[in-house]
Amino acid sequence: MFLSAAFCLGSCGIEDYPFINPIPQSNITQEMNNRAVVRIPNTYSGTPFSHFAVFYRIYVSDIPQASTTSPTSYQAINSTLASDYNSFSSYIDSTTQVNVNMDSLFSGRGYKYLSLMNNNINVVLSSSSLGNTLQFDFSSSKAPTMTLGSSSYILWRAEGSGYTPQPDRYFINKEELWKSENINSTTNADVVNKSGITDGVRHYTYAAMFIAAVGIDPTTQNFIYSTPSRIHVFQLPD
Repeated sequence: MFLSAAFCLGSCGIEDYPFINPIPQSNITQEMNNRAVVRIPNTYSGTPFSHFAVFYRIYVSDIPQASTTSPTSYQAINSTLASDYNSFSSYIDSTTQVNVNMDSLFSGRGYKYLSLMNNNINVVLSSSSLGNTLQFDFSSSKAPTMTLGSSSYILWRAEGSGYTPQPDRYFINKEELWKSENINSTTNADVVNKSGITDGVRHYTYAAMFIAAVGIDPTTQNFIYSTPSRIHVFQLPD
């Protein structure tokens, strides 16, 4: 379906318009509220592909959800999660809304780039990842992980640009992560609060993640992006 989109771009007089395919949403399987499997296609040879980028945002909630595989659960978790998802959903598997700047789209909604502890995620998710299976696991009380082939990596929250995550960079549900006074542009800038949670009520946190292919325009040397695919909305372990 994307070949036809690329042909249309060329036939309309935009020659050699840089274009990069997404990971089809059908290649991603979500399990309950804590695991996802991404089957990465091996179809990027001869394209401007550079690496995959994972965008994330953390949402505070007072609602436990045993399964977050359906977007119908998002409003109950946090209304901002539902609003954010609705702003992205029309791009998923779209054959018309291509070459949108995903950096601007996601950062405009408060999303950050996922990092890995002691590893450069852009290198891990470069051409060596093609044709492999990517697994995300939030199922234990240990730090959530991303596994590519036989290699496992600990997920880290973003840091920099004038903010420092508290209490640390792990995707773990802790009071310092969700308490209101820490949710601001200089501390937990990757977290969005939920209003109306009563004092003393247990807090839950969820991380929404999306993945897009990133390429380099050979003419401008600027990044270009595929449309995004939804990895999952993970409940952070305590």
